[in-house]
Amino acid sequence: MKNRLVLGLSCLVLFLLISLVSADYSIDVSGLKESYSIGEKISYKVLLLEDGNPIQQSVEVIFSSDFGDEEIIKNVVSNEKNILLVEETFSSLGWHIKASYGGKVVERPFLIQENSEVEFVIEGNSLIIRNRGNVRYTRDVQIKIGDITESYTQNIPVGGEKVWKLVAPEGSYNIEITDGVNKFSKSNVPLTSIGTGNAIGMVSEDFRLTGLLGGPTDPDSLGSSFTPLRNYVVVLTFVGAVFILGVLFLVEKKLKKKKK
Repeated sequence: MKNRLVLGLSCLVLFLLISLVSADYSIDVSGLKESYSIGEKISYKVLLLEDGNPIQQSVEVIFSSDFGDEEIIKNVVSNEKNILLVEETFSSLGWHIKASYGGKVVERPFLIQENSEVEFVIEGNSLIIRNRGNVRYTRDVQIKIGDITESYTQNIPVGGEKVWKLVAPEGSYNIEITDGVNKFSKSNVPLTSIGTGNAIGMVSEDFRLTGLLGGPTDPDSLGSSFTPLRNYVVVLTFVGAVFILGVLFLVEKKLKKKKK
């Protein structure tokens, strides 16, 4: 009797193993859109069939960028709706989702749209520009301090920020900032220009002379603007010319005295 029971259990286990090996699985991912924006939810479902019938099993799903520098791994239940939030840190352009089960693998592509969101904050006499998007921020930022408007080129990496010091003759000013898309303003901001004379504009925390000797320029793009250098050359040339003329005048005066 005992031997028959063992034999029966063995046959049952063997039958289950054979059924598992011979089972025909098919897998797919449904519900995806062609593209998504930051803050949007990706709704998807892993479709898993065994011999043509839907089954519920734990399936590993991998979301990754086409460049391979970002990867998100999820364990989901097949044939159930799932949600993934597109966060600010998701890089733009190509992504894909991969799901696998029982030796079957499926991949489906989708796009993450570019987002150039930026945050402007004035703290004390500092302007902080934070890149909240998923692409490098390279817009020209216009700032109006009182009646003076200047433009400053930016070059801020994803997740980075740039700090500028606001300078103007001592007083309170209404400040307006725009990059053509995003706008920010603040009233009655107290400013002072200690060591900068009557200059009005922004001074980079990384390069204090920026914007005070001519066209204001972000130090990250100094190669495209040599206005400060030209101003130095003009000033030095003028001072040198005055010095030489003074020396010539003194020499001429001494020669006249000797002749007398």
